[in-house]
Amino acid sequence: MTAFVKVLPSGHEFILEGRSTLLEAGLRAGLALEYGCSNGNCGKCLARLVSGDVQKARHHDFRISEQQKINGHMLLCCNTTDSDVVIEAREASSAHEITQQHLTARVRDIRIVSDDVALLHLKTPRTQRLRFMAGQHVMLGGNDLPQAHYSVASCPCDDMNLHFQVPRSEQDAFSEIVFGDLKKGEKVDVTGPGGEFVLDEESPRSPVFIAWQTGFAPIRSLIEHAMSLEVVESISLVWIARNKDHRYLDNLCRSWNDALDDFSYVPVDADVRQDYLDIINVLTRQLGIGPDDLPDHDFFIAGNSGLLDHCQKALSANGLPVEQLFTDSLIHA
Repeated sequence: MTAFVKVLPSGHEFILEGRSTLLEAGLRAGLALEYGCSNGNCGKCLARLVSGDVQKARHHDFRISEQQKINGHMLLCCNTTDSDVVIEAREASSAHEITQQHLTARVRDIRIVSDDVALLHLKTPRTQRLRFMAGQHVMLGGNDLPQAHYSVASCPCDDMNLHFQVPRSEQDAFSEIVFGDLKKGEKVDVTGPGGEFVLDEESPRSPVFIAWQTGFAPIRSLIEHAMSLEVVESISLVWIARNKDHRYLDNLCRSWNDALDDFSYVPVDADVRQDYLDIINVLTRQLGIGPDDLPDHDFFIAGNSGLLDHCQKALSANGLPVEQLFTDSLIHA
Protein backbone atom coordinates (compact mmCIF):
# COMPACT_ATOMS: atom_id res chain seq x y z
CA MET A 1 0.00 0.00 0.00
CA THR A 2 1.38 3.39 -1.02
CA ALA A 3 -0.32 6.73 -0.42
CA PHE A 4 0.75 10.29 -1.15
CA VAL A 5 0.29 12.85 1.62
CA LYS A 6 0.36 16.62 1.16
CA VAL A 7 0.76 18.89 4.19
CA LEU A 8 -0.71 22.38 4.42
CA PRO A 9 0.19 25.19 4.73
CA SER A 10 3.82 24.22 3.95
CA GLY A 11 3.04 22.28 0.78
CA HIS A 12 5.42 19.49 1.83
CA GLU A 13 4.66 16.05 0.44
CA PHE A 14 5.63 12.56 1.52
CA ILE A 15 4.84 8.92 0.79
CA LEU A 16 3.18 6.59 3.30
CA GLU A 17 3.85 2.90 2.78
CA GLY A 18 2.51 -0.16 4.58
CA ARG A 19 0.74 0.43 7.87
CA SER A 20 2.89 3.30 9.09
CA THR A 21 1.07 6.11 10.82
CA LEU A 22 0.95 9.54 9.21
CA LEU A 23 3.40 10.77 11.85
CA GLU A 24 5.91 7.96 11.32
CA ALA A 25 5.87 8.39 7.54
CA GLY A 26 6.21 12.17 7.82
CA LEU A 27 9.19 11.93 10.17
CA ARG A 28 10.92 9.39 7.92
CA ALA A 29 10.50 11.87 5.07
CA GLY A 30 12.34 14.51 7.09
CA LEU A 31 9.39 16.72 8.07
CA ALA A 32 9.55 18.56 11.41
CA LEU A 33 5.95 17.78 12.36
CA GLU A 34 4.65 18.84 15.76
CA TYR A 35 4.31 15.88 18.13
CA GLY A 36 4.97 14.81 21.68
CA CYS A 37 4.35 11.32 23.04
CA SER A 38 3.80 9.60 19.67
CA ASN A 39 1.38 7.35 21.53
CA GLY A 40 -2.01 9.09 21.49
CA ASN A 41 -1.84 10.67 24.93
CA CYS A 42 -0.70 14.30 24.60
CA GLY A 43 -2.59 15.56 21.53
CA LYS A 44 0.32 17.63 20.21
CA CYS A 45 0.12 15.99 16.78
CA LEU A 46 -3.53 16.97 16.34
CA ALA A 47 -4.07 17.77 12.65
CA ARG A 48 -6.99 18.31 10.29
CA LEU A 49 -7.93 16.11 7.35
CA VAL A 50 -8.62 18.41 4.41
CA SER A 51 -9.38 15.76 1.80
CA GLY A 52 -9.21 11.98 1.48
CA ASP A 53 -9.81 9.28 4.09
CA VAL A 54 -7.81 8.01 7.06
CA GLN A 55 -8.12 4.90 9.20
CA LYS A 56 -7.37 4.55 12.90
CA ALA A 57 -4.13 2.61 13.42
CA ARG A 58 -4.16 2.54 17.21
CA HIS A 59 -6.28 3.55 20.20
CA HIS A 60 -5.64 6.94 21.81
CA ASP A 61 -6.56 8.34 25.20
CA PHE A 62 -6.45 11.99 24.13
CA ARG A 63 -10.00 13.32 23.85
CA ILE A 64 -10.96 14.97 20.55
CA SER A 65 -14.13 17.02 20.92
CA GLU A 66 -17.16 16.31 18.79
CA GLN A 67 -16.79 19.65 17.03
CA GLN A 68 -13.15 18.86 16.24
CA LYS A 69 -14.19 15.50 14.81
CA ILE A 70 -16.78 17.22 12.63
CA ASN A 71 -14.07 19.59 11.41
CA GLY A 72 -11.86 16.63 10.45
CA HIS A 73 -9.34 16.71 13.29
CA MET A 74 -7.40 13.54 14.11
CA LEU A 75 -4.06 12.48 15.63
CA LEU A 76 -1.21 11.88 13.22
CA CYS A 77 0.34 9.28 15.53
CA CYS A 78 -2.79 7.14 15.59
CA ASN A 79 -4.02 7.26 11.99
CA THR A 80 -2.90 5.86 8.66
CA THR A 81 -4.26 5.92 5.12
CA ASP A 82 -4.37 3.76 2.01
CA SER A 83 -5.27 6.60 -0.36
CA ASP A 84 -3.95 10.06 -1.22
CA VAL A 85 -4.79 12.68 1.41
CA VAL A 86 -4.27 16.35 2.18
CA ILE A 87 -3.80 17.31 5.81
CA GLU A 88 -3.33 20.55 7.72
CA ALA A 89 -0.64 20.12 10.37
CA ARG A 90 1.81 22.15 12.44
CA GLU A 91 5.48 22.00 11.47
CA ALA A 92 8.55 23.64 12.97
CA SER A 93 10.21 26.04 10.55
CA SER A 94 13.18 26.86 12.80
CA ALA A 95 15.11 25.46 15.75
CA HIS A 96 13.45 28.02 18.05
CA GLU A 97 10.10 26.29 17.54
CA ILE A 98 11.29 22.98 19.03
CA THR A 99 10.32 22.91 22.71
CA GLN A 100 12.74 21.87 25.45
CA GLN A 101 12.24 18.33 26.69
CA HIS A 102 13.57 16.19 29.52
CA LEU A 103 13.46 12.41 29.36
CA THR A 104 15.29 9.35 30.59
CA ALA A 105 16.74 6.96 28.02
CA ARG A 106 18.59 3.67 28.42
CA VAL A 107 21.94 2.63 27.02
CA ARG A 108 21.34 0.33 24.06
CA ASP A 109 24.98 -0.05 23.04
CA ILE A 110 28.48 1.38 23.51
CA ARG A 111 31.08 0.72 20.83
CA ILE A 112 34.67 1.87 21.24
CA VAL A 113 35.84 2.64 17.69
CA SER A 114 39.24 4.17 18.47
CA ASP A 115 41.41 5.06 21.44
CA ASP A 116 39.53 8.30 21.92
CA VAL A 117 36.05 7.91 20.35
CA ALA A 118 33.06 5.87 21.53
CA LEU A 119 29.74 5.48 19.73
CA LEU A 120 26.92 5.72 22.27
CA HIS A 121 23.43 4.48 21.39
CA LEU A 122 20.55 5.50 23.67
CA LYS A 123 16.95 4.35 23.31
CA THR A 124 14.08 6.49 24.56
CA PRO A 125 10.79 5.17 25.96
CA ARG A 126 8.20 4.53 23.28
CA THR A 127 5.88 7.00 24.99
CA GLN A 128 8.43 9.83 25.33
CA ARG A 129 10.65 10.35 22.32
CA LEU A 130 12.99 13.26 21.64
CA ARG A 131 11.80 15.81 19.11
CA PHE A 132 14.77 17.62 17.56
CA MET A 133 16.10 19.00 14.31
CA ALA A 134 19.11 17.51 12.56
CA GLY A 135 22.33 19.17 13.73
CA GLN A 136 21.12 20.07 17.23
CA HIS A 137 22.70 19.03 20.51
CA VAL A 138 21.44 17.85 23.91
CA MET A 139 22.78 17.57 27.44
CA LEU A 140 23.39 14.03 28.68
CA GLY A 141 23.71 13.03 32.33
CA GLY A 142 22.32 14.27 35.60
CA ASN A 143 21.28 12.63 38.88
CA ASP A 144 24.26 10.34 39.59
CA LEU A 145 26.05 11.06 36.30
CA PRO A 146 28.20 14.05 35.29
CA GLN A 147 26.67 16.25 32.59
CA ALA A 148 27.98 17.17 29.14
CA HIS A 149 26.65 18.49 25.83
CA TYR A 150 26.86 16.36 22.69
CA SER A 151 25.47 16.72 19.20
CA VAL A 152 22.91 14.12 18.21
CA ALA A 153 24.56 12.07 15.46
CA SER A 154 21.38 10.49 14.10
CA CYS A 155 18.41 11.54 12.00
CA PRO A 156 15.24 12.95 13.60
CA CYS A 157 13.33 10.42 11.50
CA ASP A 158 14.22 7.75 14.11
CA ASP A 159 13.43 9.60 17.31
CA MET A 160 13.59 6.59 19.66
CA ASN A 161 17.19 5.75 18.77
CA LEU A 162 19.64 8.51 19.64
CA HIS A 163 23.26 8.15 18.57
CA PHE A 164 26.25 10.11 19.86
CA GLN A 165 29.96 10.18 19.02
CA VAL A 166 31.74 10.74 22.32
CA PRO A 167 35.38 11.95 22.21
CA ARG A 168 37.39 10.92 25.26
CA SER A 169 38.65 13.89 27.24
CA GLU A 170 40.06 14.29 30.75
CA GLN A 171 38.10 17.54 30.99
CA ASP A 172 34.84 15.71 30.23
CA ALA A 173 33.83 13.50 33.16
CA PHE A 174 30.86 12.05 31.26
CA SER A 175 33.17 10.76 28.51
CA GLU A 176 35.26 8.95 31.14
CA ILE A 177 32.07 7.25 32.35
CA VAL A 178 31.24 6.18 28.79
CA PHE A 179 34.71 4.68 28.34
CA GLY A 180 34.65 3.09 31.79
CA ASP A 181 31.65 2.28 33.95
CA LEU A 182 28.56 2.94 31.82
CA LYS A 183 26.80 -0.33 30.97
CA LYS A 184 24.05 -1.50 28.63
CA GLY A 185 20.61 -0.95 30.14
CA GLU A 186 21.65 1.89 32.46
CA LYS A 187 19.63 5.11 32.53
CA VAL A 188 20.88 8.40 31.08
CA ASP A 189 18.92 11.64 31.32
CA VAL A 190 18.54 13.63 28.10
CA THR A 191 17.71 17.36 28.12
CA GLY A 192 17.28 19.48 25.00
CA PRO A 193 17.50 20.10 22.17
CA GLY A 194 19.53 23.23 21.56
CA GLY A 195 21.52 24.92 18.82
CA GLU A 196 20.79 26.41 15.40
CA PHE A 197 23.18 24.35 13.27
CA VAL A 198 20.33 23.17 11.04
CA LEU A 199 19.54 22.93 7.34
CA ASP A 200 17.79 25.68 5.46
CA GLU A 201 15.29 23.38 3.79
CA GLU A 202 14.10 26.11 1.43
CA SER A 203 17.59 26.82 0.08
CA PRO A 204 18.04 26.01 -3.62
CA ARG A 205 21.79 25.61 -3.12
CA SER A 206 23.74 22.35 -2.74
CA PRO A 207 25.26 21.77 0.72
CA VAL A 208 28.95 21.20 1.43
CA PHE A 209 29.72 19.60 4.81
CA ILE A 210 33.14 19.95 6.45
CA ALA A 211 33.95 18.12 9.69
CA TRP A 212 37.01 17.92 11.92
CA GLN A 213 37.29 14.68 13.96
CA THR A 214 34.05 14.18 16.00
CA GLY A 215 32.57 17.23 14.34
CA PHE A 216 31.27 14.46 12.08
CA ALA A 217 28.48 13.83 14.64
CA PRO A 218 26.19 16.77 13.74
CA ILE A 219 27.32 16.51 10.11
CA ARG A 220 26.10 12.91 9.92
CA SER A 221 22.72 13.96 11.30
CA LEU A 222 22.45 16.75 8.72
CA ILE A 223 23.47 14.48 5.84
CA GLU A 224 20.98 11.76 6.76
CA HIS A 225 18.27 14.39 7.13
CA ALA A 226 19.14 15.87 3.72
CA MET A 227 18.91 12.38 2.23
CA SER A 228 15.47 11.82 3.76
CA LEU A 229 14.20 15.11 2.30
CA GLU A 230 15.17 14.04 -1.23
CA VAL A 231 15.24 17.67 -2.38
CA VAL A 232 19.01 18.23 -2.43
CA GLU A 233 20.58 17.89 -5.87
CA SER A 234 24.08 17.05 -4.62
CA ILE A 235 25.93 16.60 -1.33
CA SER A 236 29.65 17.06 -0.70
CA LEU A 237 31.47 15.90 2.45
CA VAL A 238 35.02 16.73 3.56
CA TRP A 239 36.09 14.87 6.73
CA ILE A 240 39.37 16.13 8.16
CA ALA A 241 41.19 14.05 10.79
CA ARG A 242 44.71 13.31 11.94
CA ASN A 243 44.66 10.02 10.03
CA LYS A 244 42.31 7.34 8.72
CA ASP A 245 41.91 5.76 12.18
CA HIS A 246 40.35 9.00 13.42
CA ARG A 247 37.74 8.83 10.65
CA TYR A 248 36.05 6.07 12.60
CA LEU A 249 33.04 5.83 10.24
CA ASP A 250 35.01 6.07 7.03
CA ASN A 251 33.30 2.98 5.58
CA LEU A 252 29.88 4.58 6.06
CA CYS A 253 30.99 7.67 4.13
CA ARG A 254 32.46 5.54 1.37
CA SER A 255 29.21 3.57 1.15
CA TRP A 256 27.30 6.83 0.61
CA ASN A 257 29.82 7.82 -2.03
CA ASP A 258 29.47 4.47 -3.83
CA ALA A 259 25.68 4.20 -3.61
CA LEU A 260 24.62 7.77 -4.43
CA ASP A 261 25.25 9.39 -7.81
CA ASP A 262 25.32 12.94 -6.45
CA PHE A 263 27.38 12.34 -3.30
CA SER A 264 31.08 13.25 -3.09
CA TYR A 265 33.29 12.23 -0.16
CA VAL A 266 36.81 13.58 0.38
CA PRO A 267 38.79 12.26 3.38
CA VAL A 268 41.67 14.56 4.37
CA ASP A 269 44.58 13.93 6.74
CA ALA A 270 45.68 17.01 8.69
CA ASP A 271 47.40 17.61 12.01
CA VAL A 272 45.57 20.13 14.20
CA ARG A 273 48.91 21.25 15.64
CA GLN A 274 49.97 22.46 12.22
CA ASP A 275 48.40 25.08 10.00
CA TYR A 276 45.15 23.87 8.50
CA LEU A 277 44.99 22.57 4.97
CA ASP A 278 44.23 24.94 2.13
CA ILE A 279 40.51 24.34 2.08
CA ILE A 280 39.96 26.22 -1.18
CA ASN A 281 42.44 23.94 -2.99
CA VAL A 282 40.70 20.87 -1.61
CA LEU A 283 37.32 22.15 -2.78
CA THR A 284 38.63 23.10 -6.21
CA ARG A 285 40.81 20.08 -6.97
CA GLN A 286 38.86 17.27 -5.30
CA LEU A 287 35.26 18.47 -5.42
CA GLY A 288 35.39 20.70 -8.47
CA ILE A 289 34.02 23.69 -6.52
CA GLY A 290 36.07 26.73 -7.49
CA PRO A 291 35.76 30.26 -6.09
CA ASP A 292 33.26 31.18 -8.80
CA ASP A 293 31.05 28.26 -7.68
CA LEU A 294 30.99 29.08 -3.95
CA PRO A 295 27.76 31.18 -4.07
CA ASP A 296 25.95 28.09 -5.42
CA HIS A 297 26.55 26.22 -2.16
CA ASP A 298 25.71 26.37 1.53
CA PHE A 299 28.61 25.41 3.82
CA PHE A 300 28.15 23.57 7.12
CA ILE A 301 31.34 23.29 9.18
CA ALA A 302 31.69 21.50 12.53
CA GLY A 303 34.89 21.30 14.54
CA ASN A 304 37.13 23.25 16.87
CA SER A 305 37.49 27.02 16.76
CA GLY A 306 40.73 26.84 14.77
CA LEU A 307 39.11 25.02 11.86
CA LEU A 308 36.09 27.30 11.92
CA ASP A 309 38.21 30.46 11.83
CA HIS A 310 40.41 29.12 9.03
CA CYS A 311 37.49 28.03 6.85
CA GLN A 312 35.50 31.20 7.46
CA LYS A 313 38.43 33.41 6.43
CA ALA A 314 39.24 31.31 3.37
CA LEU A 315 35.66 31.06 2.14
CA SER A 316 34.82 34.70 2.79
CA ALA A 317 37.99 35.87 1.03
CA ASN A 318 36.92 33.86 -2.03
CA GLY A 319 33.44 35.35 -2.21
CA LEU A 320 31.14 33.13 -0.15
CA PRO A 321 28.23 35.25 1.21
CA VAL A 322 28.24 35.22 5.01
CA GLU A 323 24.62 34.04 5.19
CA GLN A 324 25.61 30.81 3.40
CA LEU A 325 28.07 29.73 6.09
CA PHE A 326 26.85 27.75 9.13
CA THR A 327 29.23 26.67 11.89
CA ASP A 328 29.16 24.51 14.99
CA SER A 329 32.00 24.88 17.49
CA LEU A 330 32.67 21.68 19.42
CA ILE A 331 34.56 21.93 22.71
CA HIS A 332 36.20 18.51 22.56
CA ALA A 333 36.43 18.04 18.75
